[in-house]
Amino acid sequence: MFRVRISTTVNAKRLHQARALVGGRLSQLMDAALTAVVNERLNALEIAALQDHPYDRDPDLALPQALVNWEPELPYDGRVPAEVLALARKRRRARAS
Repeated sequence: MFRVRISTTVNAKRLHQARALVGGRLSQLMDAALTAVVNERLNALEIAALQDHPYDRDPDLALPQALVNWEPELPYDGRVPAEVLALARKRRRARAS
């Protein structure tokens, strides 16, 4: 990774707070801060773009109205195997905890 040296003046109290929260070297703190700023701005741009051009208004991206309430039929009408029921219970317990 190509690195550059910076020199700047910042709020001393905020710098000490940030260093206490992040720890590590000052370069790691600056990298984390720059990443946070870039991510925040990119997220804001993405949200603004979605508000200006929502998926449901784009005919190429919107789910066809015929599929909105569509539920597939299960291809199996027999008894659910005990192993499948046990696995479902196990997964529900895992999600609940």
